[in-house]
Amino acid sequence: MTKSEITKEKNLMIVQIKKYSPIFKRFFELDLSLKEYSKGIYDFAHNPVYIKRQEIVKAEILKKFQKIFGQDCQERFNIKFDEQLACNIVDHHQILNHPLLIADNVVANIAKFFQAQKPPAIIVVSSGDVPPNNYFSRNGFQFHDKKVPLFSNSEREASSCFLPLRDFNFIERLKKIKWWQQFDNNEQVFLEQEYNKIKNMDFSGCGNYNDQISVIVKNTWPYLFEEKIRRTLPELLYITQEELTKNCLLNIIDRQNFITEILFNKVFRQKVIDNFRGVVVTWNEAEGKGTHFFWRKHPTDNKSLRLYVAGEKLVPYDQEFKQLEVKLEKQEIIELLKQGQIYPSLFMIFGVLNFYFGLKPLTGQGSVIYLNLMRDGWLKVLADSKYREEIENIKSYKIDYMIVLTLFFQRLGKQIKTLYAFDIIYNGGATAEYLSKVFKMKFNKLLSISVPGIYDYISQKYVPDKEKIKPKITSDLLAEEVMNWL
Repeated sequence: MTKSEITKEKNLMIVQIKKYSPIFKRFFELDLSLKEYSKGIYDFAHNPVYIKRQEIVKAEILKKFQKIFGQDCQERFNIKFDEQLACNIVDHHQILNHPLLIADNVVANIAKFFQAQKPPAIIVVSSGDVPPNNYFSRNGFQFHDKKVPLFSNSEREASSCFLPLRDFNFIERLKKIKWWQQFDNNEQVFLEQEYNKIKNMDFSGCGNYNDQISVIVKNTWPYLFEEKIRRTLPELLYITQEELTKNCLLNIIDRQNFITEILFNKVFRQKVIDNFRGVVVTWNEAEGKGTHFFWRKHPTDNKSLRLYVAGEKLVPYDQEFKQLEVKLEKQEIIELLKQGQIYPSLFMIFGVLNFYFGLKPLTGQGSVIYLNLMRDGWLKVLADSKYREEIENIKSYKIDYMIVLTLFFQRLGKQIKTLYAFDIIYNGGATAEYLSKVFKMKFNKLLSISVPGIYDYISQKYVPDKEKIKPKITSDLLAEEVMNWL
């Protein structure tokens, strides 16, 4: 494609994105450097109601990290909580891999780079119910355009929430499926070194796979950057949103609030069900999508069952498992949460963490849309309820910071190549010189590289079929213009 053809197709996609998801207009027109944008993320008015409520959230986060990393981790990792939390909710709870999910914590924390002393840790509330075979993982990680699987085919659709401890021996798996010879000698040596790093990590505080991922991410993150940066690099600590929400919900389930009203007030519950139906990541019963409030553990597999309200019960959508219904009674919900037999849906996660406890969500290209739709839904539902005072709390911050960009590239000959996590680690990590240049670049210029991916998401959910286009351009092609200094 010629340069003019690339520009024309890119602009056509941007026009449709702005038209069908107007929230993106601001981001494409944002004339700020990445560093200036990042600085503004935490500049919002704090709400005393949320500050008080978040004492519970902070205590649960610290308790979890102490369990995984030891009682002294607060001092060792420099864990300090902001007065009111703003947290990355984009990340998937998995080994560092995808270009979008290795850049979000850089975008959100530029002020913590290149400091004389180690800054406070970055705390991420990540999605822990993702299956191994998801868009950002594809059953493992990518290295030099080749897949390195971490799971067997039978595990591909498992929920990470239910996976037990495992050994992460991807070398053995590569050899078993006869993919090992796809890698040259240098690549094989590198992969063996990376496996040995994981094998020698301290998993003594881990109870399951998700705990192991928190350890692996914490110990892998520094290698995304050259050695001289690592000494004062902030720690990167993941906690799954499912476990955090469960524990926070258990703290407030005996109180009267709009979250418990959903579970135990039939009239209010139905208003919620009717008002949120069809919003992405909530539910659409007619199409068998989503779940009402919780997912139920499959009786024999590490998978989840969707539940829909029927009277005063949550009943499995798959009638084969109708005996696994959940009574909408406080004690039953408490017991099933504690046993790990149910876990909160994204609707409940966002309702509890973001709209009740007031964590400001730092979003991705999809969540910036549906979280604003959820916010509007809550404002509508609460307007004629006894919880009207919550409207001002929910309005007290905007869901207006998207932190997903592609930042890591390499020039290979005449082409610019997007790098995955292990590509960067293989190269010795991003240099201070590279990062300094990226931090000075315009946010909207960097965003333009991601147009094909944004359009792919928006077109599937919001663009009418008759207007959809089939893009020919790739992010790498667009990066050649934006990253031309490489």
